[in-house]
Amino acid sequence: MNKFKRVERIIEGKIIEIEIGHNTLQYVLTKRLTGMRFFGTKKHKLKIKNSIRRANTKNLKHKGFSDEEIEKFLDEIVIYKWRIFTESSFNRYLKVIKRFCKYLAAKFQTSHLTMFEAEKYIQEYIDVREARGLSADTLNTDLSALCKVFGRRTIEFRHPPRHGAHLKNDPTKYNTETGETTRDVGLTTGLRRRELGHLKVDDIKFIDFETVHIFSVGKGGKHNRTVLKGIVAVEKLKEYISRAEKMNNDFLLTKAEAHVPDGLHYCRAMCAQITYNAVLQEMENNPAKRAKYIQEIKDEFKRCERKLKENLDKVYRLRGYNREAALSIGKPIVYDRVAAMYVSLFILHHFRTNTTILHYLVK
Repeated sequence: MNKFKRVERIIEGKIIEIEIGHNTLQYVLTKRLTGMRFFGTKKHKLKIKNSIRRANTKNLKHKGFSDEEIEKFLDEIVIYKWRIFTESSFNRYLKVIKRFCKYLAAKFQTSHLTMFEAEKYIQEYIDVREARGLSADTLNTDLSALCKVFGRRTIEFRHPPRHGAHLKNDPTKYNTETGETTRDVGLTTGLRRRELGHLKVDDIKFIDFETVHIFSVGKGGKHNRTVLKGIVAVEKLKEYISRAEKMNNDFLLTKAEAHVPDGLHYCRAMCAQITYNAVLQEMENNPAKRAKYIQEIKDEFKRCERKLKENLDKVYRLRGYNREAALSIGKPIVYDRVAAMYVSLFILHHFRTNTTILHYLVK
């Protein structure tokens, strides 16, 4: 016997029959999303294991397995795609689910839709959100969350493409007088908002008079090492450390400073651009420095147990939409890959230059 029942609702002047269950839709989706949490695990290591398992499937055909069995086995291998590795992603997806459930509850006058019934309205929800003028980034996040919990793929739905090269109308519109110190530290270190709030005095290690290392736990639980060079950065951090010690504060920032609404991501992007230009200028003034930076990049990949896949001797060229967008805002369309990779590893903690260039250097 089917545990769900069908009821009639009048929607936009039409009688529509919908399927409802005993539990609310939000409860069902939240429970499903909660089961996908995989905090504290590195996705990269899981990808390596899956790659090995995928390579082993090449011999299954010769062992008598059918195409259907092999396809099912491959689907099980990519199971990491249905897991959530960071708490921030989980919380962001949870907000999307709540909004989606609220939209459907208002539409059908019930909170008890089944997943089967709710799945039919994913495209409609995205279209409504797009009609409200929301950005492509927001719409893609919404769709990613819904596809994650419903077990669908984003390519199955119509949605605006997400492009890297773009400028916000006013990235500093949320800046406040209270957040001046926070913005300065963010501009100096390039740390994310959460990392700034958790930054302790003991996490900052001075290597010499113009080099400082900052150790932090970043996105996805990664143990990052930010490398800052320059007398100005060193002196600024020493001043903030002295201030924290006078206030008997273990953290570099106070709680009030850590929660300001200012555009800290913009500060992170500015730090990336300043570092990129400094490294580029240093290599132009002294060509021998290029080999030094390349070796540092290789050593960092080795330390993080990653494989360097990019050719550092080849420049990065923007193409298509990103090229036109960069030209429209007066930004370069060709980037030095060594300088970009240095910024990626030691400031932003990415392992690819495309993310750094599109989302931080072209801003």
